[in-house]
Amino acid sequence: MVSASLLRRSWCIYACLRCKVPSTRRTNLVHASRSMSVGQQKNIMTVFDRKAKRIQKDRTTILPDYEVYDYMKEEVGYRLFDRMCDVKRKFKLGIDLGCGRGYVSRHLLADMVEKVYMCDSSEMLLEQAQTSPEVPTTKMVVDEESLPFEPNSADIVFSSLSLHWVNDLPGCFKQVNRTLKNDGVFLGCMYGGDTVFELRVALQLAEIEREGGFSPHISLFTHMTGPKWLNRRDLLADLCKNSGMGENNCSWSRRPSLHRDTMTAAAAIYKEMYGDEEGVPATFQVLNFIGWKPDPSQPQAAERGSQDFSFKDLDRLSELTKDIEKLRGDDKDTGDSNDKS
Repeated sequence: MVSASLLRRSWCIYACLRCKVPSTRRTNLVHASRSMSVGQQKNIMTVFDRKAKRIQKDRTTILPDYEVYDYMKEEVGYRLFDRMCDVKRKFKLGIDLGCGRGYVSRHLLADMVEKVYMCDSSEMLLEQAQTSPEVPTTKMVVDEESLPFEPNSADIVFSSLSLHWVNDLPGCFKQVNRTLKNDGVFLGCMYGGDTVFELRVALQLAEIEREGGFSPHISLFTHMTGPKWLNRRDLLADLCKNSGMGENNCSWSRRPSLHRDTMTAAAAIYKEMYGDEEGVPATFQVLNFIGWKPDPSQPQAAERGSQDFSFKDLDRLSELTKDIEKLRGDDKDTGDSNDKS
C-alpha cells in the first residue's frame, strides 16, 4: 500500500504536470487534429493508428468468452435503439456506422427501417455481428474515416461507441451529412473526456512513483457512471487489459507495455483515492448527439418578438395563460355583441 505522504506528494506532482503540460498539450492536439483551413484543405494530425484499432477488434473475435466484455456496448447500444424509437418515422435506408457485434441493429423493428447497412472496419467482427430478424441487412467493411456511400442515399445514420477512434471527426460528420438525404437524421453516442478518469490518474501517479515519469496508457477522448466492483485488482485488469472490448489505446504515442509493479501500485492508489466500503468506481462518460440535415419542409423558428410570453415570466406561466384566455373570451363576447347590434 502506498503511504499517505507519498500519495499526497505524488498527487501534487501529478496536479502540477496536469495543469502545465498534459491538459494544454491534449487541447492543442485535439484542436489541431480537428481543424480545417479556410480553403477547406485538411490539416489533420493523425492521433490514432487505425490499422492497430482494426487489429485490436479482430483479436476480440478469437476470444472464447468475448461476450463477457460487451456489457457496456450492449447497454449503450440498446439505449441508442431506444432513442431511435422516439423518432416517429419509418426510414427506407439506414446505416449503422461502426456497428461492432450489432449492438444497435439487432434490436431494429420492421416498422422503423426497411433496410440497414451494418458497417465496421473489422471483417472478422462483422461476421459475429447479430442482425435484426425483421429488417433486411447487408454487412459492409467500411472505415469510418472514408464512407463509400453515394450522396443523398441514406435516411438515417447511427453510430454507437465507435467515433471516438476517428482522427478527423468533423470530416467524418461532413461525409455523413453528404450521405444523408434532406431531412435525414444522424444520431449516436461516443465516449467523452471523463471516461475512466480514475484509472488515468491512478496509472500516472503509479508510474511517477515507480518509474519517474508517465506515458499515455488511456486514449484521448473527445462526460454515465458505471457500476462498482468489489475487487480492485479485477477492475484494473478489466480496464487496463481491455483487449476483450477492443478498446485498447491505439494512439501512435502509446506505450507497448505496463510493468507489473506499476500495475500493483496503480491498484493501491485507485483504492486509496476513489474506493469506499462498497468497492471502487469506474466512470464512463457517454456523449449523445442528434442532428437533422436541413430541408425546406422542416418547421421554421417563429419570428423574433412574436412570442406570447417572455422566458423571465416562466414562473408565472399558469397565471399569464389564464389572463390571455380571459382577454380572448372578452374579445369574443365584444364581437358577438357588435354582431347582434
